[in-house]
Amino acid sequence: MASPSVLAAMTTQVLAAAQSLGADVTAIVREAAIEPELLQDPDARVPLEQHLKMWEILSRRGDGLQIGARIGIAALGVIGYAMQHEATVGDALAWQQRVGAVLYPGLVPQLERRADAAGDYVVFVRAMVPAFARLREPILAQAASIVTMMRAVAGAAVRLAFVTLPLARPADPREVEAYFACPVAWDAPLLQLGFDAAVLAVPLPRADPQLFGYLARRAEAMLSPTPSPADASWADRVRREIGAALAEGEPRLQAVAKRLAVSERTLHRRLLDEQTNFAGLVEEARHARALQLLADRSLSASEVAVLLGYAEPAAFFRAFKRWTGETPQGWRRRGETG
Repeated sequence: MASPSVLAAMTTQVLAAAQSLGADVTAIVREAAIEPELLQDPDARVPLEQHLKMWEILSRRGDGLQIGARIGIAALGVIGYAMQHEATVGDALAWQQRVGAVLYPGLVPQLERRADAAGDYVVFVRAMVPAFARLREPILAQAASIVTMMRAVAGAAVRLAFVTLPLARPADPREVEAYFACPVAWDAPLLQLGFDAAVLAVPLPRADPQLFGYLARRAEAMLSPTPSPADASWADRVRREIGAALAEGEPRLQAVAKRLAVSERTLHRRLLDEQTNFAGLVEEARHARALQLLADRSLSASEVAVLLGYAEPAAFFRAFKRWTGETPQGWRRRGETG
């Protein structure tokens, strides 16, 4: 089975940002056992284990926010370059969603459109696995890098509307809150960054259909070597089993392990090796499937709950409110008026 990996451009840009902050990058690369040759090719793949080890080392410094502010759109490799040549910010973000697996499956946050009495927002949403939450710095880095990316694509004037962080509030949160310059909610279940949805219509100054087409084809070609069912990562194999099991009730680790011909303990360990867990994958699958099913107006919210494997609709309603900040009915009404 192929080992999980990330685009080398990501690792290289993180290291470059850390070096600008005074980190000894040569020592970090050596301790993380990263092959220096991989860092010479932005389209190469760095083993996920080594990328995470790099973050463990960097987390000793507490530079996550500053690293995220520095890594820029270049950390997205060819995807980042292509995005800058799309027609609008909305087009660029939609395309990024389609090809995000080039970076690493599940790394690119989901995009959601939300509207309430306070305004209309486009929201980046990601469920963080415990290993990242424990380190803190990768979460702060990803949050800051989303801001950096949006400013690179939409212009320096773009501003955040709100941020939620799946981190305990530090004794002194002033640096983080000053950086985001918007309301920040701590101890949240999800990483979320909301921007005024008007930014989606902003035209990109470097729009070039021909150049975008060339870069897009190059990025999309990189998706072809992604794992097939026989050599997929354990997380991807579990995602497929969860998807098949949802309509039959609550997905169970025991049943999925049996279908994958491993013990529960082994499967749990394999998922931890890939920095995820079974409960998180179930939550991720339900969230994505819920949005798809709710788009079908012929299904009641209670029927959607059943199709997602919930024993009681109330449990689904609570989960949906946690994911999106609104009820399924409210989400549908917003879609009707959006």
